Amino acid sequence: MKMKSIVSSISLLLLLALTATAQSKTYTISSSESNFRILVGKAGLFSGLAHDHEIGVKSFSGQVTLPRAGAGSGSLVLEIDAKSLAVLDKEPSEEDRKKIFASMHNEVLESSKYEKITFKSVSVSDLKQTGGNTYGFVLNGDLSLHGVTKRIAVPVSLTVAPQQLRASGQYTLKQTDYGIKVYSAMGGTVKVKNEVVVQFDIVAKT
Repeated sequence: MKMKSIVSSISLLLLLALTATAQSKTYTISSSESNFRILVGKAGLFSGLAHDHEIGVKSFSGQVTLPRAGAGSGSLVLEIDAKSLAVLDKEPSEEDRKKIFASMHNEVLESSKYEKITFKSVSVSDLKQTGGNTYGFVLNGDLSLHGVTKRIAVPVSLTVAPQQLRASGQYTLKQTDYGIKVYSAMGGTVKVKNEVVVQFDIVAKT
């Protein structure tokens, strides 16, 4: 490998958030500038009678820590208030939205029992620079949901600024992997898909 390529690779590793920096640095997630959406599709024989659902997360917090040089990988810790998940659907009536909200919290998430959803990173893989101060990588970590913790791999696009990080991406999870009973009605002829898509745009600042 040419010396220029070696220097370029080292520079990339040093610039990437969640890797070592000259001094330890902590960024706090700004919930007012960040966004989480959960997309739930319809399924079943009579799926035409149902709606796709869009769920928003209203309350969450977390921190990103970049360690000093030589101290190893950084970390992301995120905590979501399960009770803060809200129905954003516009097609259903207000009465139907209330029913969806009640089913989501009482039957699906059981948010009174499992009040927190957490994610803790463990490593970064497949690192690449996608342009300027923007990087792509896979964030590996433990997602705790509905009383079950599983290791997941989340593709992330990260833009680094002097006082701010911005991470965006999406991943798909199966509700049954977390012991969640997939909602259905009319004997299963109207139900939602097991797979849901989580989209995020997270801003963290020093």
